[in-house]
Amino acid sequence: MERKNKAVLSALIAAVMVIAVLASFGMNFFPGSQAEIVLPSTAPVEEGQGEDDPGAGGNYLPVEVTPETVKDVVATLERPESYYRTLVVETAIDETRSGRFQLQVWQDGDWTMVELDQAFQPLGTQHTILHMEGERGTLYRWYEESGRVASWPVEGDLSDLIQYLPTYEDVLDLEQEQIVAAGFQERDRMPCVYVETSEDELGYLERYWVSTDTGALVGYETVKDGTVVQQMTALDTDMQYPLQSADFSLPDGTVLHTVGEDLV
Repeated sequence: MERKNKAVLSALIAAVMVIAVLASFGMNFFPGSQAEIVLPSTAPVEEGQGEDDPGAGGNYLPVEVTPETVKDVVATLERPESYYRTLVVETAIDETRSGRFQLQVWQDGDWTMVELDQAFQPLGTQHTILHMEGERGTLYRWYEESGRVASWPVEGDLSDLIQYLPTYEDVLDLEQEQIVAAGFQERDRMPCVYVETSEDELGYLERYWVSTDTGALVGYETVKDGTVVQQMTALDTDMQYPLQSADFSLPDGTVLHTVGEDLV
């Protein structure tokens, strides 16, 4: 993620936590190659499976992920166009306090719906719907207790930011020397590409876990002085929940998006 975006993300999460507390008291990877990347496997080769069998590596390109190759590997991963999942984000407010909130995310093409639940939120669940058309879009937001919808135009794809997440594809923009560790790792029994950055000018480093099965970011940490000050964990891993058009509706029942129409 671009370092300035990381600062915005951290500030936004901290602001969410502080406001909520106050309110509660006041109210082709190798040039020319078309081979696919596969994880190294410890499973035994089945009888009859020869060297030319795709499962044995004949038509695939096993790759060792290192700081030098990880950007090429990440470039091959693609997120699903349509999915649902649940995330938990935790952040440090100060040296003695931390905040935690849970998000449900519905994504369908250019539409993103996020429901955010947080302790000490006097207005109830926060609902956000974002529709992007290129670099411009419209954001709708309301709270459970009021139901009053505010909307405004936005610029730049905010689909990750409204989930309080970094855009892991920004790893591709890192200078090579900024990547200090990389490899294949398991996280919550999911095979992942792991990336760790060097400390930036403010002393923060980042860690990413990207699922090789779904191409989605399933874990993220920001660390300062050896302490994790912000982290995300994905609770849903299969991302197969069937979306409905009602998932993208306003409190009065107005449906803003028909599921699947952008994916044709």
